[in-house]
Amino acid sequence: MSETPIPYAGHHDGPMRVLHLHTRRGIVAKAGVTVGIDGAHYHQRWGRAAFEIPADKPVHVAVSQGGGQVGVAATVLTSEQPSELEYRGPAALYLAGTIGAPGTVKQRGCLLQLAIFALAPLIALTLVIVISILLTR
Repeated sequence: MSETPIPYAGHHDGPMRVLHLHTRRGIVAKAGVTVGIDGAHYHQRWGRAAFEIPADKPVHVAVSQGGGQVGVAATVLTSEQPSELEYRGPAALYLAGTIGAPGTVKQRGCLLQLAIFALAPLIALTLVIVISILLTR
């Protein structure tokens, strides 16, 4: 990855490394994400971003959608862990997102959204049938 890393906003005199973060939209998503690195917030587009972080201490990483508390997911990245994370937005904006090592995060709420989208037409069809039966009596 060749992104120029966003400089670390906190005070740190020790060694640094680069966190590569890949953000992926959920089924329903806000326009962008807000990434928090040790309390400093950065508004980003969906996709890949790089952040300079301390190499010798734990770093708190949080991601939410838009500028608010939608789809929030957070983790503490220790100096022993690889500096690559993936965020996946939820299927519904009232659910939390997921963050973790690339390839390990799953989208929350897919079954719920499938149930909602599948049941709505079924309920509508049932109502039409019931109403038509009642009207023919």
